[in-house]
Amino acid sequence: MLAFRPARRVVGSAVCALAYAIGVPFAGTLHAAGPAPTDAMGGSVTGRISFTGTVPPAVKRKLIEDPNCAALHENGLEIQNLRVRDGSVAEVLVYVKTGVTGKYSPLSQYVLIDQRGCEWYPRMVAVMAGQPLRIRNSDHTSHNVHPLPKINKEFNIMQPRKGMEFTRTFDKPELMIPLGCAAHPWMEAYISVLAHPFFFVTGEDGRFEIKGLPDGEYEIEAIHRELKSLTGRVTVTGAAPAKLDLTYAAK
Repeated sequence: MLAFRPARRVVGSAVCALAYAIGVPFAGTLHAAGPAPTDAMGGSVTGRISFTGTVPPAVKRKLIEDPNCAALHENGLEIQNLRVRDGSVAEVLVYVKTGVTGKYSPLSQYVLIDQRGCEWYPRMVAVMAGQPLRIRNSDHTSHNVHPLPKINKEFNIMQPRKGMEFTRTFDKPELMIPLGCAAHPWMEAYISVLAHPFFFVTGEDGRFEIKGLPDGEYEIEAIHRELKSLTGRVTVTGAAPAKLDLTYAAK
């Protein structure tokens, strides 16, 4: 699978977009994210996503489109789409690609995407189909929330004031829905919608843990916005974690 690139669309005078992954450069802490296990007695898959080779340098960008954003980043914003620390890769969606059977009701707990410092926090998000996704504006500037799905219903909602928030759901499974912004073109992120709760988004340590899996054989896929997908197979038996480490290599 090829690396994902967000689609571009002009939205008249609309001001931004939305996303889930980690919005601050490496000065901030990137937290791992995953759903609560559906079965506390089930098995699990644990591992680490790593990277070998030279990481492309960050790009510094002046935020000339919005004086409010420019004031927050006087020397420009460093944008790093491949976040690697001590060989570990953040912002990787790890999920069970094949092997899951049956149907799962959507999780009731909402997932939050915050627009903070004129960045998305976080830039990679995963939810179940039908699970609430809450989007908040924590900035003193106007944002526009505009995902560009191919299967699910598109929406385009302005958030002109700090503190505004709303909740939406996606009804159908769909991976890597891009989110962009006409006025703030540096704000890019992805939302993935899954039919089951067996997924995880890595934090700075690159580690993941997928819990609550019944015994069986599973194919695990790791997806990153800049890199080709990686897959591996595991067998879950009882409560002992199945181990799977995956490594990206520099292009």
